Amino acid sequence: MKTNHQKRVLSFGNAMKRGIIITSLIGLIAATASRAADTDTPPLPNSSVHQPMVGSLLMPRVLEDLSLTPVQQTSYDALAAGFKKDAAKWRADNNYDPEKAREAMVQARDAGDQATIQKLTEQRQGFVDLRKSYVVRVRAFLTDDQRATLDKALEHAQNWGSGHSPGAELPPTQEPAADK
Repeated sequence: MKTNHQKRVLSFGNAMKRGIIITSLIGLIAATASRAADTDTPPLPNSSVHQPMVGSLLMPRVLEDLSLTPVQQTSYDALAAGFKKDAAKWRADNNYDPEKAREAMVQARDAGDQATIQKLTEQRQGFVDLRKSYVVRVRAFLTDDQRATLDKALEHAQNWGSGHSPGAELPPTQEPAADK
């Protein structure tokens, strides 16, 4: 049989263990919350969602929103294939590695190095211009409603890009008058 003293010691030991566990859990939760709050810059976007600019002409979500007809889809597919080929050629001709450029941009942004950000933006300008020229061609076969949808998506991407990817310019929303 256990004496009262032994019972108190066991009870005190259990209380101490519970206290240590609770304190540890509170510390873990506080550290996790603190770490989450420390990151005032948003995480890099998921490449399949927010970074179509590397290999595809338009984001899949934008294509879904456009609801292209079969004829429009055929035209888009031809343009997208041409863009992919021209983009690959531009990257090869300019020795441009999107992953390295993205890493360099993040480092420059974190360091507040405006000169490097400007240099990286200028390096990418040819690619931006290439994309613009293809988006103008896509706009040519869209209906007015589809153009409005595309304009809204491009504006959203431009607003998002202006805060997260310096120099990420997007095509103008007006059609060129000379192509009609």
